[in-house]
Amino acid sequence: MAYLRQFFAEIWLNLNFYRIYWPDFLAGLFADMAFFYAIWMALGSVVVSNPSADLGGGQNILFMYAVFGIVVGIFQSVAFTVAQEAQRGTLEHLALARGGLVVQLLFRGASDSLFILFRTGVLLGVLLVLTGASFNPKPFWLLALALLVVSALGFSLSMAALALYFKKILSFFTIIQFGLLLYFFSVNHWRDYMVYLPLAPAAHLLSRSFSGGGEWTEWVVLSAFLQALLFVCFGLLALGYMHRLVRLRGILGRY
Repeated sequence: MAYLRQFFAEIWLNLNFYRIYWPDFLAGLFADMAFFYAIWMALGSVVVSNPSADLGGGQNILFMYAVFGIVVGIFQSVAFTVAQEAQRGTLEHLALARGGLVVQLLFRGASDSLFILFRTGVLLGVLLVLTGASFNPKPFWLLALALLVVSALGFSLSMAALALYFKKILSFFTIIQFGLLLYFFSVNHWRDYMVYLPLAPAAHLLSRSFSGGGEWTEWVVLSAFLQALLFVCFGLLALGYMHRLVRLRGILGRY
C-alpha cells in the first residue's frame, strides 16, 4: 500500500506539472506536429517528383512517428531525469525515497509513461486529421502497445545507469534521440531479419495494429515479448549495479 501511494504521488506530481506549465505542453505538441508535418510534406514532394519511389507507405510512417514519440518520451522520463536531477543537486533526495533510487525511478518512469501515451494519442489524433491517413486499429493493439512501453522503459533504465555514472551526458542522449528517429523510419520498411533488432518487433506490431495492414506472426510476437522482458531485466540490473557503484565511490550526486 505504501508503494502504491508512492506511485500515485508521482502521478499527482505530473498532473500538477501539466496544470502549471500547460503552455509548455501545448508548445511541445505544436513543435512535434510541425516537425512531422514537414517530414510528411517532404515525402509527398518525393512521390510527386518520382512516382516510382518506394516510401513504404505514408500512413505507416505516421504510426512509426507515434512509436518514436512513445519510446523517446519514456527514454527522457528516466534517463534525462537522472542527468537533470544531478545537475540540480537533488539526485540524493530521490535516493532517499522509500525503496531507494531504483524503485523511485521505476515509479517515475511508469507514471510518466501514462502521460506520454496520452500526449502521443493527442498528437496522433491531430496528425491523422491533418494528413488524412486511415486509422483501422486491430483488437490486439493494446498488447503491442504494452510490449513497446515495457521495452522502452527497460531501455530507459539502461540509459539511466549511464547517466548515473557520467552525469553530464545529455548531448549523448540527444544523439540517441535523433538516431531513434532514423531507426524507426527504417524499420517501416520491414524485413524478416529486423525481428532480431532491438525494439523493432514491438514497433512493427504496433504500427501494423494501428494501420490494420499485415498479419501478426507468432515469431514476431514472441520476439517482442522476449525483448520486453530482457530490456526490463537488464535495465533494472544495470541501474541497480550502477547505483551501488556510485554510492561506494561517493559520486552519487556529484555533477
